[in-house]
Amino acid sequence: MDTHLTAEAMSHMPFWVTGPHQTDGFMWVVGFVLVGALVGFGALYFTIQSIPDRMATGMHKVQIQLVSVLGLISLFTMNNAFWIAAILIAAVPLHEVFPSARPKETLPDAADKDGLNIAEEVADA
Repeated sequence: MDTHLTAEAMSHMPFWVTGPHQTDGFMWVVGFVLVGALVGFGALYFTIQSIPDRMATGMHKVQIQLVSVLGLISLFTMNNAFWIAAILIAAVPLHEVFPSARPKETLPDAADKDGLNIAEEVADA
């Protein structure tokens, strides 16, 4: 049996079928599209993955570090719960939720800030 294609048989083939010893252009186009799609989706994935880090920019150092560690854990484990936790921590200013443990002001200092003097109050009474 002869398996060679004649010129007449090749004229009836669709445009994506190439002849023997010819470059398959359609394969190259599909290959470039697939590589481009892979790079594009990878860039989109890493852009979405970095949203909590960008949200935490300008916050306190501890909050930025916590968001960054949660982002890395979610990136390496593919666990979305860590990413959601990072988003929530980045969205809420922690210094408002958990006030720092600074020593409280003494009563006379607090009164002086309001323009009141305790000695004057006692004298007026």
